[in-house]
Amino acid sequence: MNIDELDAVEEHKRFMRRCIELAKIANSQNNTPVGSLIVINGEIVGEGIESLPTGNDVTGHAEVLACQMAVDKTGNKLLDEASLYSTAEPCFMCSYVIRHCGISFVIYGIETPVVGGITSSHAILTDTSLPSWKPAPQVLGGVLRGECEQLKSTAVE
Repeated sequence: MNIDELDAVEEHKRFMRRCIELAKIANSQNNTPVGSLIVINGEIVGEGIESLPTGNDVTGHAEVLACQMAVDKTGNKLLDEASLYSTAEPCFMCSYVIRHCGISFVIYGIETPVVGGITSSHAILTDTSLPSWKPAPQVLGGVLRGECEQLKSTAVE
């Protein structure tokens, strides 16, 4: 591994640690412990904490909220220079939003194989055969996996 790759790994860990902080906030509000970020050129332009089950918005997933904040902050619906970080693999709904925004890189901590947009039998986040969809992003899973798995064990029931 060269120095650039080591720097990238450390940057991924730094951003994932912020996602973990956000997930802990969600958990303290009696929501599922998931946190998400949108990063463009090393700058956080969107953050989201899971607002379900206590919120009133059925789309209150951390990834969707982070995307909306990034769109609002940048004034651009196309986030093709962005990376999305999340403590958990994006679900089907979040995967659609990620593809719709054209996000180019997704980094996550733990898999959600039943409803995940990557590891489930319906991998819509990475499916290259979907006509007229924006390109599938690059994906890196397992970043700070152990710390992200611990979030599940501390979840408020």
